[in-house]
Amino acid sequence: MAKPVEAGAPVEGARPIQQPSRHARSPFERVWLALSRFMLPAFVVAVFLAIWQWLPPALNIPTYELPNLSTTLQGLQNNWPDLGNALLVTTQDALAGFIIGNALAILGATVFAYSANMERAFYPLAILVQTIPIVVYVPLLIILFDQVPLLANNAQALAVVGVTILISFFPTLVNMTVGFKSIDPRVYELMRLLNASRTQIFIKLRFPSAIPFLFSSLKITSTLAFVGAIVGEWMANSGINPVGSVLDGFGVHTLLGFPTNPSQASGVGGQLNLFYFRLDKPGLFASVVTVSILSILFFGLMVLLERVLIPWQKSQ
Repeated sequence: MAKPVEAGAPVEGARPIQQPSRHARSPFERVWLALSRFMLPAFVVAVFLAIWQWLPPALNIPTYELPNLSTTLQGLQNNWPDLGNALLVTTQDALAGFIIGNALAILGATVFAYSANMERAFYPLAILVQTIPIVVYVPLLIILFDQVPLLANNAQALAVVGVTILISFFPTLVNMTVGFKSIDPRVYELMRLLNASRTQIFIKLRFPSAIPFLFSSLKITSTLAFVGAIVGEWMANSGINPVGSVLDGFGVHTLLGFPTNPSQASGVGGQLNLFYFRLDKPGLFASVVTVSILSILFFGLMVLLERVLIPWQKSQ
């Protein structure tokens, strides 16, 4: 007669269940890991700045030929009234192209997701538009807008925004087209069995599935938008400044130490051109540094929005 097995007693021949081992980090390790996330990039930046400061003098290169960090900062201080206004213009050019370009890309990807024929017809055209060098578009857009009576007065400024739209459009179109199709087929079939409409499927399934793809493209286009704005401003020597016009209308003629000046809208690209012909290399370097910092901050904003809106995408 078999002996009854008591509750909780180990069964003979049974293999014990192995619990996953978890290495408990000490408080010191946790603090070190938290600090290293910031200390390591800060150390790399500090080393880069130190090399930039000390290498040109060590190589006996005059600072007026190759400005070091301190000379660049001095150039930024000397030219801040012009650079501040230029940054305001470039920010507006980049944001306008970024918003419009990504909105159009999402709309195009939506059409592609619901119509394979439209995707086959227009996707090669989108690729063709992207392969043409961006500098080609500035004069073409100026010529085109000059022929439209409503746009002729601001053809150069609108050409800058148009270039920024084009450079922001393609990455988001590609990512969102993939994202709209990357849905769980089981959930899709369940929603169809429940008689969900195409709009409901899009809002509750397709678009939420594509959000990680959207932020991947937003992080890319957040920097590309500034590239497009700088290139357009460099060639057209123009840009948009509606914020300056609004501030000037309210009597705010200066902002953060620079004039809002709505009549001056050349942007950082125009300032780069001006500093280059003046042989003002500290001002040239200062322009590059300021727009780089602005682009990095905009990229960081996209990363922050991603972590807030889709925290489950945070890498482990």
